[in-house]
Amino acid sequence: MRQVTGWTGDPVWLADVLRAEGLPVVEYPGWLRRGHGDFRDIRGVMVHHTGSDHATAASIAGGHPDLPGPLSQLHIGRDGTVTTVAAGVAWHAGAGRHPWLPTNMANWHTIGIECANSGTSPTAAHRTNWPDAQYAALVRTCAAISRRIGVSAARTIAHREYAGRAQGKWDPGAIDMEILRRDIQVRIGSADDPAPRPAPTQTQT
Repeated sequence: MRQVTGWTGDPVWLADVLRAEGLPVVEYPGWLRRGHGDFRDIRGVMVHHTGSDHATAASIAGGHPDLPGPLSQLHIGRDGTVTTVAAGVAWHAGAGRHPWLPTNMANWHTIGIECANSGTSPTAAHRTNWPDAQYAALVRTCAAISRRIGVSAARTIAHREYAGRAQGKWDPGAIDMEILRRDIQVRIGSADDPAPRPAPTQTQT
């Protein structure tokens, strides 16, 4: 089978690309130096929910005793604020399979996004408990990254689409991925649309 490769190098451009998309961005202290080594190549984006509406960027950066952080490259708050947590590899994917990813190796090939959200339930209707600001930020974030690495919305996948069979994952809950990908693709194609003025940003390195 033909090897699928993507953008090479760590995504040190994340904050700049997301601000250019009109998003309110916070740079978590030390994010450019944080990670479990370097990416091999970046082929797409993987979307998660944290399991709690109140999970902070700090919890994603630090991880927990069984799984040290960073746990994703990005955190999206319920108010739509996007925090850059790590430029290097993060432990967000674990074991799993997907057609354009090496088995059990998604951490080295996808940018992980953790959204502060309980997920509600595996059967909840699309966008249940997803504030408009958070969902809009997710769409814009995925579109900005996809545009930067030169891929379509088809390269945005759910954690469950990769790790559902291997780990029983169901995140992001209450997100219909076909609808999300449709919304992302529309945004990818509307890069010249006027973007909303971003909220004041906090820049720390």
